Amino acid sequence: MGRLISPRLQITIALLSLTISLIFIASSLGLIPREDRVDALAQARATLSGALAVQLAGLASRNDAQPIQDTIDAVVERNGDILSIGIRDTGGRLMVSSKDHASRWQARPDGASTPTMVQIPLLNGDAPAGQIEIAFKPLLEPPTYFGLPSKLLAFIGFIAVTGLAGYYMVLARALRELDPGRAIPDRVKSAFDTLAEGVLIMDDEERILMANRAFGDKILGQRDPALGSSARQLPWLSQACLPMEAAQLPWRLALQSGDAVLGTAMGIRNQAGELQRLTVNATCIVDGQGAARGVIATFDDVTALHRTNEQLERSIHQLQLSQAKVSEQNQKLALLAASDPLTGCLNRRTFFEQAERLLSNAITNRQRLSFIMVDADHFKKVNDRFGHLVGDRVLIGLSNLLKDCCKPPHLLSRYGGEEFCIMLVGVGDAEAESWIERVRLGVSADRSWLPNGERVTVSIGIASLEGRPCTLSELVKRADEALYAAKSGGRNCVVNWKALLRSPSVREAVQDAEVSLVEGLM
Repeated sequence: MGRLISPRLQITIALLSLTISLIFIASSLGLIPREDRVDALAQARATLSGALAVQLAGLASRNDAQPIQDTIDAVVERNGDILSIGIRDTGGRLMVSSKDHASRWQARPDGASTPTMVQIPLLNGDAPAGQIEIAFKPLLEPPTYFGLPSKLLAFIGFIAVTGLAGYYMVLARALRELDPGRAIPDRVKSAFDTLAEGVLIMDDEERILMANRAFGDKILGQRDPALGSSARQLPWLSQACLPMEAAQLPWRLALQSGDAVLGTAMGIRNQAGELQRLTVNATCIVDGQGAARGVIATFDDVTALHRTNEQLERSIHQLQLSQAKVSEQNQKLALLAASDPLTGCLNRRTFFEQAERLLSNAITNRQRLSFIMVDADHFKKVNDRFGHLVGDRVLIGLSNLLKDCCKPPHLLSRYGGEEFCIMLVGVGDAEAESWIERVRLGVSADRSWLPNGERVTVSIGIASLEGRPCTLSELVKRADEALYAAKSGGRNCVVNWKALLRSPSVREAVQDAEVSLVEGLM
């Protein structure tokens, strides 16, 4: 039965019963104002007036004025509620009256009776013979204070005094029975106070029934929640430090589902405004019939662990930045070590390391491959005439043009001085000649490298990988022979090593040129 009638309804019924009892007591003491007393007095006056009118009408029918006068005087003397009585004829003349009737009578203009001035027609048979006038004392109205009748004030005072005592006792008993602190025995509170985790016990409406010492000291920072207050009113925050919606609170989810909600990450700001990071577990408390009666929530303060993790993440991020910077520096160093400082092309050592791998792969996979050597014509004269700065500009311009035409996986290197070497992967003789011819024409067409607008020309030698495998040094030697043939043939041209094989005279001229060059160097 106690579960069918909620505590709120029980308190409401108790207060209503007390109020009704006080009203009955006030009524028995005569403290409730009654409007029916005035109505009863008015009715009694009407009855008295009717009876007196009948008596006076009988006396008037005898045409004897003295009995009428005696009767009027006797009635006025004996009835203290009547002030005066008079009889008027049809002409309005006062024929018989008690003392001072003329001054006491105050007729209404419309001739109607009032509770204090009653007039009754006097008939002679069916014909009007005049009227009987009776002046009563004014109806006694109860005294008023502050615009309220005295009895009403007395009733209010009685209810206030007795209700204060009665309501106080009822509410004191109710609050004592509903005190949230009484729901949890002291021995249970003492046991929870020994736990390092914060603990809240709530009823099925999320009202706090108990908070252990750790919750107040560690979680809220010496600010204990008021027992009976709603747990959702505390400043809970989500894992992202945003105000947490009430529907997402773990204990509410536990109450709704009836299952335990474990490991919810959330936070709260303590009394000092510091953010406390928490891991919350909530378990529903059920009665013998399996109905949810409340929930117990535990709060594990992981603020220190979270701060350590944040510091670790910052350190890891800083380490990653340092590693990225070191890697970038290493790449720059590797690039500097692998490239020519003036033109940015691969240097000779790096070129040949990569070229060896490309040649080996081409031989293994029966892939076409071409090796090209490019030499700037009369470059020594350029340095002698315009200086080494202009010569460097020519080399840079030539290397940029070759870079635009030679993209990976092809290789480009500064072979030495004004010479460049190129390895074209997957490119045979005919395609290599067509490609390098466009390069030669592009070089001779650019007149921006020399101050006076003169053009620069190049001599080019090509050697391709034949069906028979060869070494890189053999391939370089063939391209070098073709280059010398281009120079001895008038420069600004392209020579394929295969052409030397078909023309022995050209090959002999190349060999003679090589010998002359060697003797000149010696």
